[in-house]
Amino acid sequence: MSEAKYKANARYIKKAYERIAFDVRRDAEINGDYIRSHAEVMGESVNSFIKRAVAETVERDKAKIDRGCYDARE
Repeated sequence: MSEAKYKANARYIKKAYERIAFDVRRDAEINGDYIRSHAEVMGESVNSFIKRAVAETVERDKAKIDRGCYDARE
């Protein structure tokens, strides 16, 4: 890849994507190895798995809010 193409790709990625840090403890039950293994079993990349997990959680939370079953103070 030419340097110009590399720089153009870098500019596009910087403009189009947002990075969000996601830290897990190495000694936790759900750690990096656990997440990577689960994603692999599901046939997904870690990134795809995390995005799916977030999307599903948001949908569940929206349903709770719509039903009036969510209290932010809990």
